[in-house]
Amino acid sequence: MGKLFFFDIDGTLTGVEKPGYIYESTKEAIRQLKANGHFVALATGRAAFRARMFQEEIGIENMICEGGNQLIMNWETVEYTPIDQQVAKTICEKALAYDFGIAISTSDTRVRFTPNKRFIEDAGDFHDFMDVVIDEKLDYQNAGIIRRLFLTIPKGKEDMIPEIDLIGRMHYGNDQFIIVEPDHKYTGITKMCKRLGKDENDVVVFGDGMNDRKMFQEAPFSIAMGNAIPELKAIADYVCEDSDHDGIYLACKHFGWI
Repeated sequence: MGKLFFFDIDGTLTGVEKPGYIYESTKEAIRQLKANGHFVALATGRAAFRARMFQEEIGIENMICEGGNQLIMNWETVEYTPIDQQVAKTICEKALAYDFGIAISTSDTRVRFTPNKRFIEDAGDFHDFMDVVIDEKLDYQNAGIIRRLFLTIPKGKEDMIPEIDLIGRMHYGNDQFIIVEPDHKYTGITKMCKRLGKDENDVVVFGDGMNDRKMFQEAPFSIAMGNAIPELKAIADYVCEDSDHDGIYLACKHFGWI
C-alpha cells in the first residue's frame, strides 16, 4: 500500500546552505516516490502564491498551505478555511490601541494594507517579502477576509496581545516583526486524507522548523532533517541527513520507499 508523504519546504525540500534551492537528489526522490505509487504533497505555512513556484519546479500537484488552512489537489484549491475573523479583528484593534505597527493580507498576493506609517518604519527591510500599501481609511471590520496579519511589536511586549497565540506566530526579519498565521499543518493533512479516502496511518511527514512541531506531534511517522531544530529532532521518529546532503533521498532509500 502506498504511503502519503507531506514535505515542508524551507530547510526540508530546499537547502540551508543554498536557501530556496532544491537539490537533484530531492527531485529524484520525489519522482521515484510518485512512480512507486505513493501520494506526495507539500505541507507549508506559506501562502499558496509563495509555494506555487516550488510546486511547479518539483512537479508536486498537491499541497497543504496557509499553515493547514488551504488544500490544493491536482493544482486546484479544493478547500480554504480563513483564520478566526473575530480573533484577527481583536488583534487589529489592540495593535492600533497600543500604537504597534500592523498590516493585513486580504488576498493570496504580496500586497498588504496598513493604516499608517508605523509598520513600515518598524518592520525593517521587507521589500523582498511583500508590498505594503498605506490606506488611511482602512477599516479592519469591513476589509474582507483577513488571511494573515503582520505586526511590529517591541521585544518583550508580545504578551500584550495574547490573542496572537490563538492563531499562531512566527518571527521574520528583526525581533519586532511577527507574522500571525496558522500553524496546524496536520489539520490540513487530516482533511486531505479524508478527501482521498486514505488511512492516516500511512502518513509520513518531513520537516525542520518550529512550525512543524504540531505536525510531528500528531503524525503517525515523522522524519526530521539533520538541520532541524533540536526540539523537532527530539520528537521525530527518525532523523535523516540534512537538506544539503541528500537527506530526503537517503531516508526514502533507507525505508525502502524508493
